[in-house]
Amino acid sequence: MPDISVGPPADEAELQALADQRTRTYNQSPDDARGWAEQRKDNLQDVRVVRSGGKVAGGLVLLPMGQWFGGRSVPMVGIGGVGIDPQYRAEGLASSLMRSVLEEMQGNGTALSALYPATVPVYRRVGYELAGSYLTYTIETDLLDVRDRELTVELSDDTETFKKLYATRARQTSGNLDRSDSFWNRVLDPPKTMQHRYLVHGPDGPEGYVLFTQPSPKNWLYDLALRDVVALTPRAARRLWTFFADHRSFAGKVKWNGPPGDPFSLALREQAWKLDDGWSWMLRICDVERALTERGYAQPLDTEISFAITADLLASNNATFTLRVAGGKGDVTRNGKADVTFDVRGLASLYTGFMTAEDVKRCGYAEGPDEALSRASAIFAGPAPWLCDFF
Repeated sequence: MPDISVGPPADEAELQALADQRTRTYNQSPDDARGWAEQRKDNLQDVRVVRSGGKVAGGLVLLPMGQWFGGRSVPMVGIGGVGIDPQYRAEGLASSLMRSVLEEMQGNGTALSALYPATVPVYRRVGYELAGSYLTYTIETDLLDVRDRELTVELSDDTETFKKLYATRARQTSGNLDRSDSFWNRVLDPPKTMQHRYLVHGPDGPEGYVLFTQPSPKNWLYDLALRDVVALTPRAARRLWTFFADHRSFAGKVKWNGPPGDPFSLALREQAWKLDDGWSWMLRICDVERALTERGYAQPLDTEISFAITADLLASNNATFTLRVAGGKGDVTRNGKADVTFDVRGLASLYTGFMTAEDVKRCGYAEGPDEALSRASAIFAGPAPWLCDFF
């Protein structure tokens, strides 16, 4: 059995070896792989490689940021670009890579980790579980039935205002990213494409914005691919839909990402949109105590629950935690008698509000009396968890 090690690339040669592997794993072109390596050569501390017998066999990228739950940003590290070279697969390298990274993140005080799974079992084995939605909606521009020009729309490069508007919306959700500066750079400056940026102005200031590209399936005909869209008021939503309708001479469709119950789409008179694609992202509770403490909760709640976490590969999570909720905040102590027992994977689905505690029990991830399960469901209830960002 070859020696297995995990860590940052030792040098640019190992980074390039990982980039070359991406041409085989992700079918990237050699030019795109070189560009990927170029972007990361000055930031090797956020790249991890797994070596088998001293050779780079795969790796991933760490994306430190936050995630909004209950109106508070919880420290989260996104995991992107996980891949094992085909010649090294079925040797347990992906699990070794993920275990090492999880132990490192917990040691650094990371509360949560999130990722998009190309395959679920490998991540479920190390404690991740499905915890929220990434949904893509589509509507044909000919079906847009809104005509409202009360507000003004204008081209803008006011990135600070974009960030403020996004943060206002994001903190009201469950799951939206608290984007880092580097992640905002990805949003604002997508590679190899022209992005158009518009602000919606109301009488008292900006009320929304949209960032979009115009992918063209047929010469001068194109679609509107909304990379980021925020409407903080109903009139801002109506103005944006009117703006998109004004493109109908050339644009065939509008595509955007939103939650399961999307308030943006409610500005349309008819249900003419289609759910074009859907995917679930996964969450991992890296540090149970910190995750429960950092999260926000509904202001009227004044209650507590004790639960035990068992069989987590991160040993310090295997304990009984008492969560006391009051004034929108959680206070956590260890030990005591557990009211309910959770697998750490079930806690992830409950934590985001993706599942109720009763649903978690039906999945085999929880045990406890109905009253305790109902209390747990009430504590973590909130908007349906979703992401508008892919990583």
